[in-house]
Amino acid sequence: MLYDEYLNVGLYLRVSTEDQSRFGHSLDEQDERLKDLCKFKRYNIYKIYREEGVSAKNMDRPKFQEMLEDVRQGKIKKIVVFKLDRLTRSIKDLEEICTFLEEYDCSLESMCEDINTATANGKFFIRMLTILAQLEIERTSERTKIGLIGAAKKGHFAGHLPIGYEREDKKLIINPLEADVIKRIFRMYLDGSSVCSICKIFNEENVLNRKWKTTSIDYILSNQTYTGSIVYGKSVDIESQIFDDVVPVIIDKTTFKMVQKRKEKNLKNYHRKLTYIFMQKVRCPHCGKIMGGSSSTSKNKTKHTYYLCANCKSRINENRIEKPLIKFLNDMLDFFLIVDNSYKTTINKDIELEINSYIKLEKNIEEKTTRIKTAFIEGKIETDILQKELKELEEDLKITKNKIKELENIKTSLEYKQDIETIFNLKEIEKMRLKSTYVKEQNTWNLLTIEQKQYLINKYIDEIEINIDENHNVSIVNIIFNKNEIENIGYMFRNDCFDMIVNINERDIILSNYKNEEEINSYLTNLRNFYNIKETIIQADYIDINDLNTDDVIQIIPQKRNMKFEKNKYTILQIGA
Repeated sequence: MLYDEYLNVGLYLRVSTEDQSRFGHSLDEQDERLKDLCKFKRYNIYKIYREEGVSAKNMDRPKFQEMLEDVRQGKIKKIVVFKLDRLTRSIKDLEEICTFLEEYDCSLESMCEDINTATANGKFFIRMLTILAQLEIERTSERTKIGLIGAAKKGHFAGHLPIGYEREDKKLIINPLEADVIKRIFRMYLDGSSVCSICKIFNEENVLNRKWKTTSIDYILSNQTYTGSIVYGKSVDIESQIFDDVVPVIIDKTTFKMVQKRKEKNLKNYHRKLTYIFMQKVRCPHCGKIMGGSSSTSKNKTKHTYYLCANCKSRINENRIEKPLIKFLNDMLDFFLIVDNSYKTTINKDIELEINSYIKLEKNIEEKTTRIKTAFIEGKIETDILQKELKELEEDLKITKNKIKELENIKTSLEYKQDIETIFNLKEIEKMRLKSTYVKEQNTWNLLTIEQKQYLINKYIDEIEINIDENHNVSIVNIIFNKNEIENIGYMFRNDCFDMIVNINERDIILSNYKNEEEINSYLTNLRNFYNIKETIIQADYIDINDLNTDDVIQIIPQKRNMKFEKNKYTILQIGA
């Protein structure tokens, strides 16, 4: 085992009255033996945390919490205990403690159990304890789920009591007054009333002396409990199960199904009529609230889309947000294209420094071997300890020597590998830059449908902060990107925009990704098995898609350039006669 000389450690000592009388593990005894251990291993004792008469049933212990705080502040890098049960008697707590220590690069060592999480064996033992803890949790969860399912089958209702029912001996019984209100809600909705109108009427009539919300009405219309069923599994990590005819029925199943179909139809109509590119994304420049959608139709029947703030009544035309946003994104995504490429693997590191660190470690191991042998000769350690320590040091020395040899081999081939990596990265950057330039020059964004634009914004952007000056000009202050999509966003946003079907002169045309000549020929061979395809190649810096005769154009394929300063090639595919 490798000892970390002069490592700051904290000694945790705990005893309860029962422990002291039964086992004699007094604080002074623990103190003395742990100090001897630290002296032998040359640990620097930063502080001793003594808990007297305190149980280990939880982690709410003054000195224990003080020790954890010192770990957070980096004051100690190892916790040393006499026995593991001095630290905790709970496997669940032990799992939490080990996770905490790993987060702050601190290890745990137990004298009696020979546990040291700084070693492979120590980590293995702790992992085994963690696995046992997880097994315990899963078994408890399994028993709980089985119990809940059994209760659901018997009609026992767990959770918030739905309007229309009362609870009696864990079961639901109908509240006649409230049940009539539920029936009225379903009837009004099928008669054509919207959720909002039902909510408004109920608040005006003060139905059931409560404040009604649209979310409450919508929840009632979707709640299968009113059909006599209990749905189990919505809030737990298992597949949903439905238990029919276990509670009294308020709404028959036919009526409930008719309402669900009506809701689905209304939802589709809502999305078809009101499509906003930046829905729930734009923050009001005056009050900071998220703006909702609004629209109007002019006399010439042109539809205008706006974003309206319900708080301060500010209204902004969608076009005034879209233009500066795309300009802002173009500049930002060009920068991200270069940043994204930094994720590529590289070995550009200081190998010499790493080799020197292992040479130093090799020297330390040899010094420790000499020191342990001296301790044995002086009678400070027993034969079994000597043999154990020498064996572990011998293994560590072998690993260290192999690592030095491995690094030396890497050093030999470093220059060649760096050259290959550099060439690869430059090609990738050039390929991405070409795609980005093409998207901007061809104004591909403007060729997308509103639904496609909404898809891209919703996928990559969480919020858009804007500003409006005294001349009513809109500028972009900040964009908060979706954290799940931020990696390689420069490339992926352009790629998604690039590969979509675009609408040109009222025709849908496929704007494809870059392909080389071999890929294009293979693609055409397969395509011509089904269609008569005519191929035209245009060579230019760029082409204006809108100038093409698009009556029979089905696809545009940009071709990868063979040389940096070569003009772009575009393969235009058309349906032949």
